[in-house]
Amino acid sequence: MSATTMWIALAVFAGLLVFLGYLGHRGSTNTLEDFVLGSRKLSNIPAFFTVTATLFSAFSYFGITGQFYTSGIGAWIQVATTAAVGPILYFAGTRIWVVARKYGIVNVTEYLTDRYRSRWVGLVAGVIMIAALVPYMGAQFRGSGLTLEAVTSGGIPYWAGAVFLAVVVTLYVMSGGFRSVVWTDVIQGGLMYVLLAIAAIILVATHTDGLGNLLDMVEEQGQSALLSNPGADGLFGLPYLISVLVIFAAAHFTMPQLQQRWMAARSHSTLKFMAISLPVGTAIIYFCLFYIAMVGVVTRPGDPAPEAIYPAMIMEVLPQWLLLVAILAIIAATGSTANSIVLTLSSIVAKEYVNPARRRRGKVSPEQENKTLTTTARALLPVLVAGGLLVAFFGPSSIISIIVSITWPAVFLIFPTLLAGLYWRRATAPAAVASMVVSELIFLSLNQGWLPISLGGWHPAIPAAIVGVILLVGGSYLTKPPSKEHIERHFELFETDPARI
Repeated sequence: MSATTMWIALAVFAGLLVFLGYLGHRGSTNTLEDFVLGSRKLSNIPAFFTVTATLFSAFSYFGITGQFYTSGIGAWIQVATTAAVGPILYFAGTRIWVVARKYGIVNVTEYLTDRYRSRWVGLVAGVIMIAALVPYMGAQFRGSGLTLEAVTSGGIPYWAGAVFLAVVVTLYVMSGGFRSVVWTDVIQGGLMYVLLAIAAIILVATHTDGLGNLLDMVEEQGQSALLSNPGADGLFGLPYLISVLVIFAAAHFTMPQLQQRWMAARSHSTLKFMAISLPVGTAIIYFCLFYIAMVGVVTRPGDPAPEAIYPAMIMEVLPQWLLLVAILAIIAATGSTANSIVLTLSSIVAKEYVNPARRRRGKVSPEQENKTLTTTARALLPVLVAGGLLVAFFGPSSIISIIVSITWPAVFLIFPTLLAGLYWRRATAPAAVASMVVSELIFLSLNQGWLPISLGGWHPAIPAAIVGVILLVGGSYLTKPPSKEHIERHFELFETDPARI
């Protein structure tokens, strides 16, 4: 595909997204709650698309497809993780939703600060989330750059594709905040589902006589190990499968960009709908990705770039007009994750770091504080996007390694502190801080090989989490919790029927 044709299509697509951002801006008010949560009016269908579009990204198109290609069917464990997050969202999500609505909380770090009555808890959690999610955002820009470079045979260089997505995301998020993100997620999410399904059908139909025949062809090529666990490279043994299930299910719930969707829900029924629809949406995506990867195994054995097989294959079989739309769907998927991350991180930095510093300078009215917070969050967007671009240019070359080795495990290790805050009155701030800091250091040491300990196939975040839980429980019994009045300020809300709120 010529670079000129691709740039024209990208310009039209970018114009549509920026226009949607403008529509979001028209209905917005100058408050932080509106900017990052859309005044908590998220309804069922937009909720489905914004949650799934936020979750599926370059990680899905490139990382998971590549993992199916190299390791086999065990990557389906990701579907189980989203099924497992359903009950967590239904019960624990309801609790944080109730508290957030009652006290005007707009992100998970603000909740932690309020619940533990300690700025340190929110500050530490915020640092971890920023360190984890900026690389995740960078992975989206990397996916955009790789895709556009591949389909134009270098006509659009990698750096230009990454910068294009970064600029467009910054423009429409700055314009309308959460409303713009949701509007664009509905369009981008719909594109993702439709085009991925079409591509899977065409690829399977072009190269095989059907789904069953495709799997027979995989076996005939001597790749039957891909169709069972632990897979061709032995990755998906039982300890690792359990590790991924636990880590991703807990991290799905804890991720700040997803937490903001729980908090933005219009009603308890919207939360229930998200809990049920998320596993269904995941299964559809992974079904398509698995069969696309198996077509790659049959037609492109030994490909040195497994994370790039999806765009490489659709270039061979799709007509130009459909290929153009399919490429835009990939760009849309990466953008729909990046937009949520940057919006969330801007609210965390504004609330946890900038606002306390401003308060120390003197008292301000609630109206002025709200206006300043919103302006600050907007101003932070390009700074955070620039950090993501640095990761795209200078970070790890593998998208899957960014997600599995950095983002999800780091956020997962905050989950015990979050869950304890929602369910255990005795949990204390010093114990929470110790739990998060020590568990993250242990995970980093194990992941980098600084601690030469054999884990027997377990993900290094699992032993780190066990130590973190021990510190959280033991430390809470050794330190003083917030006052009973403060604790009951949260827990008395859980005795109310959430359906009536």
